[in-house]
Amino acid sequence: MKKALLVSIVMGLFSSLYANSSPSSTSLLSEQAFTQAYVKEAQKHLKDAKLKVTGDLSIEITYDKGMTTSTDLTNSYLRYSQEKYLLEDVFADHINSSKSVNLLTDESKLQISQLRPVIKPITYIEGLTAKINESGDKNIPFPFYYEPINDELVLMLAIDTPASIQFVGKEKLDELNLPAEQLKQIAKTNLDSHLKKIDAKFQKIEPENESSNLHMFVADDNYEASAVFSDYFRQQVKATFNGPVGIVFPNRSSVLVVPLDDEAGLYQIAVFAYSEFPNLSYNVSPFAYTYHDGELKRIQF
Repeated sequence: MKKALLVSIVMGLFSSLYANSSPSSTSLLSEQAFTQAYVKEAQKHLKDAKLKVTGDLSIEITYDKGMTTSTDLTNSYLRYSQEKYLLEDVFADHINSSKSVNLLTDESKLQISQLRPVIKPITYIEGLTAKINESGDKNIPFPFYYEPINDELVLMLAIDTPASIQFVGKEKLDELNLPAEQLKQIAKTNLDSHLKKIDAKFQKIEPENESSNLHMFVADDNYEASAVFSDYFRQQVKATFNGPVGIVFPNRSSVLVVPLDDEAGLYQIAVFAYSEFPNLSYNVSPFAYTYHDGELKRIQF
């Protein structure tokens, strides 16, 4: 109750000032206050939509036709708090993105709500490209949107329906008529919401008659590996481990994690990933990585 009252007081103090002031060490809004301020401003421009705060820097928007999307304000908050952008400008950019979603057709809105980020190995792109070239027409462009994550992995976008998972191509990007960067952010926040809804979590693996630091990330058998790059996964790692971890994800549903200082455990999961990778369906990476606060770095043994 006291916390809610404090937030109310803070919001009252800043409501008349935030749009025309730049953040400073004495006036910087907390993540919670920033989220509340955004909702208050966005509701003025999205009159037919319902906005619900689902966490600090996390909002759920239900549009007038019933479509619901998740909105993550992390990047906006970083622009405000670290890059010293005016709240007025930060809010305007994010609100314009939300307004553009509302202008889509009902079918496109549904597809937007079904967007997910999917992590694939670069060999998937290379293999598909080789098959296209085998057709004899090397002018055929690669059919799907993707962007490199590192030398081994790429991020793709997919529409996840009850019947199938369909990768997003240029034609679909043109149809949705939204910037790829915005679609990528929507896909990531959709995945965060999905993982939260199904209560994805780390499960400790205890071999019989042995102690172990080994944990498996358990979600839905489709998005475990893709979840590694999500804010939700980063939060779960922080809640489960006391520091940096070692991680492998040889296929889309297998994510194993141990504390980075557990050398025996790290070697164990690295051997597992490397040896099992060729035998697994929907494989992703045979390598082990360090993971710290959302950043991956390949381990060289």
